Amino acid sequence: MDFDARTIALGLARGRVVVGIVASLLPRLATGAAPGAFGPRVGPLGRMLGARDLALGAGAVTSIKEKTHDAEWVGMGAIVDIADGVALLATRRLPVRARFIGIGALGAGVLGLFLARKLADERTVIDDEEMLGV
Repeated sequence: MDFDARTIALGLARGRVVVGIVASLLPRLATGAAPGAFGPRVGPLGRMLGARDLALGAGAVTSIKEKTHDAEWVGMGAIVDIADGVALLATRRLPVRARFIGIGALGAGVLGLFLARKLADERTVIDDEEMLGV
């Protein structure tokens, strides 16, 4: 199997869809890294996070497959992951598992930015070739 930028980005986007579905259906699992995460008000927050990831993931999957605005969708997901990672790592008194989730989110964000750049470069090469009639 060839692991090019598009294939890896598609896997990352599908993973985001899965996270979104799980967070929407099991909101306490999604917010379990936060202190006091098992209170009665956790459900809406977990569902909001799930809906966000589901929408970003579905948009990315669609755009990657259709080869339209793929870099933009992957880049938006990367920015969200980086923001989540920074928030989890910068907040005091979070459980250790939250730190690991933060590191994972930062890693996914950096990978997403790299892939978004590669997808944008791929699109630029195709546009240049079309202009030159190659």
